[in-house]
Amino acid sequence: MKPRAEPPPGLLHNSGCAPRASIVWRGFGRGPISDDAERIDAARRRGSWLHVCIKIGQRDSRYHRDWNSAGALLQLVEQDHGLDEEAAGRRLVDLIEEHSRRLDWPPCLLTGGGALGRNEQITLDHVPTAFVALAKSAGNLWLRARPARLAPLQAPSLIEPGGAPIRGVEWHQRLWFPDGLPESLLAQLAQPPRQHQPLRTNPKR
Repeated sequence: MKPRAEPPPGLLHNSGCAPRASIVWRGFGRGPISDDAERIDAARRRGSWLHVCIKIGQRDSRYHRDWNSAGALLQLVEQDHGLDEEAAGRRLVDLIEEHSRRLDWPPCLLTGGGALGRNEQITLDHVPTAFVALAKSAGNLWLRARPARLAPLQAPSLIEPGGAPIRGVEWHQRLWFPDGLPESLLAQLAQPPRQHQPLRTNPKR
């Protein structure tokens, strides 16, 4: 007498249709991040993307139709500079280099991360920091030793109607900090947005 066949395992009963379960990977020891404060605290302890982003709407007094001008860009840092184009270009480069030296960033950082969601990055709206991030980037790398170039600042992205309350432009860059965000950035992020004012360094020349 043949032994009675065992019924197939229960796990196979649903093999004819798509599974209904899903798996979400948040990394070792990671749970869902609920708010900005928790996200910033987590960025202190592990590798994180920083998204620096400036948005200037048409109603902003600093708005220009053509940003291919060092004088217009300098107004985002020193609004009443009163310099001609050549002097404004030199002044803006000096400001970018001075601010870069104050930042406790590594010598080299990876840039990119364009498809990241909000929970996977920290956003900072600070003009000098954004200019440093853009002016010293080449390809997919940010290099501290790279001389500041104004060309990446002269072609901001257009904010189309529907994507924002008013039409305008934005500058943005994403940087990967493999050891977590440095203290200088954490201090900026801890400030309310209204305090993210452009930094002034040396008096106007």
